[in-house]
Amino acid sequence: MAHFTSDDLAFTGYSQTVNSNDTEIVYVDKTEEFEVVNFCNQFLEKYKVPQTKASFQKVESFLQHSILEHQVYKEELLDWIASNWVKI
Repeated sequence: MAHFTSDDLAFTGYSQTVNSNDTEIVYVDKTEEFEVVNFCNQFLEKYKVPQTKASFQKVESFLQHSILEHQVYKEELLDWIASNWVKI
């Protein structure tokens, strides 16, 4: 798995609260720093994209995209980001 940390995030203001240590959760709380970092690292691991800080931040940016505002299910988020990786 990619090993980027909260220091690599582009956005700020995430909650520091960790509700779960389970990395196989079904949904993503996009306001929690731990979950955002975990999700971005999982995306980089699952898809053949450059393993760079820029890619990590691109995933984070997609995750915060207004079109995904109400989407919380991890698999649907992963699929949407992968489908739109080169489009947006």
